[in-house]
Amino acid sequence: MKKKDKNKPAVTMYHNARRSVSDSVNVLKQSKNAKIADKGKLPIIKKGKFKGAVIFTLTLEERATCPSYCRHWDDCYGNNMAFAHRFQHGAELENKLEQEVAELCATYKSIIIRLHVLGDFYSVQYVRLWHKLMTKYDNMAVWGYTGYRPDSDIGKALLYNYQRFGMRWSVRFSDAADIQLSAMSAEVSKPVKGQSFICPEQTGAASNCANCTLCWQQPEQQVIFLTH
Repeated sequence: MKKKDKNKPAVTMYHNARRSVSDSVNVLKQSKNAKIADKGKLPIIKKGKFKGAVIFTLTLEERATCPSYCRHWDDCYGNNMAFAHRFQHGAELENKLEQEVAELCATYKSIIIRLHVLGDFYSVQYVRLWHKLMTKYDNMAVWGYTGYRPDSDIGKALLYNYQRFGMRWSVRFSDAADIQLSAMSAEVSKPVKGQSFICPEQTGAASNCANCTLCWQQPEQQVIFLTH
């Protein structure tokens, strides 16, 4: 498989980057990405409601967990991430997440998890696991993006989580022009004052997500991402 290929199969280009859960010490990683948090320090949110929360990320396999109608199915930015470890999804992952979230919530005053660096919410059962964890641990929050449509079964489960937890569950829907809690592509949407904004990290107005926080602080506005 090559980057320029069209109609790619539902797998990553980098089979050797897959990791089994049983062979990994942990699946939730402290962020080391400069686009998410300051490098060389404990990755924490710097302002707003979740100030001080430690940032963790989860990476799954792109395409294998994503809807086939995703706008970026063929040109996913995972195509440029040969060395990112993609954890295999399924029951073993879900059991491991229950264990790790319990440990992290007992260790830190608060945590926030980026779902997902790559990949997506692959089943309703998986979304319900996060509902269970959010209910059990009130010192955790989640932010991220999904390619599933709001009216899909998975989309409805994600919206239910948002209705239940509000800002603590800030998962935006990609290219969902009809709702505010969405992440739009600059290819199809332009910013409108009071209704949408371009990602400040991409424009240089913020150094990273930890110093921005608008994706969850401004749920009534759409975020627009420049094409990656």
